[in-house]
Amino acid sequence: MKIISLIGRPGCGKGTQAERIVEKTGWQPIYTGKLLRERAKKDDFMGGKINKALSEGRLIPTPIVFNIWMPKLIEFRRDSDTEGVIFDGNPRKLYEARMLEEVFELFEWSDDFTPIHIDISTEEARERLLKRGRADDNEKEIERRLGWFETEVRPVLDYYEEKGILRIVDGEKSIDEVQKEILDILEL
Repeated sequence: MKIISLIGRPGCGKGTQAERIVEKTGWQPIYTGKLLRERAKKDDFMGGKINKALSEGRLIPTPIVFNIWMPKLIEFRRDSDTEGVIFDGNPRKLYEARMLEEVFELFEWSDDFTPIHIDISTEEARERLLKRGRADDNEKEIERRLGWFETEVRPVLDYYEEKGILRIVDGEKSIDEVQKEILDILEL
C-alpha cells in the first residue's frame, strides 16, 4: 500500500497530477473538494454547514473533513485490492495532518505515506490562476487563497519537512516532467 498527498499552492497542478496518477496506477483518489460538494447537496445539518462554508470561501472544519474521509479510508483498508491512495491537496491544516497521522498508525499505514509538495512560486500561482479563468479566480479571491496557503498549509509542509518525509518537486516544469518526478519518488 502506498499513500501520497499532493500539496501545493493553488494552481500548482495537484488535481491534474492526481488524475494522471490515478489513470496510470488505478489507485484510489480522495478528491476532498468533490466529496464535500457532493455532501453539501444533502438537505441536512451537515450539508448546510458544508454549503455555507463553501459559499463563503471558508475552510471546512476538520471534523467534517474527517467525517467525509473516514468511510473511504475504512473501505480502502478493508479492500485488499487497494494498492494506493492519493489525497489531492490535503491535509490543508496542521490539525488534519496530525489526525491523519493517527489514522495511518491505526490502520498500520504509517510507513506507507509520502507527502509531495508541488512547489511553484506565488507569482507563478497568481499567473496560472488568472489564466485559468474559473469563477473564483478573480484577483481578490486569488490573493485570499494564496494568503491562506501561507498561514494554513505552509505549517503542514514544515511539519512534514521536520519529520523528514516531505518530498518536493518543481511544479514550474511541464506537466509531463512533474509527473515523471512524482513517479520517480514513488518508484513507479
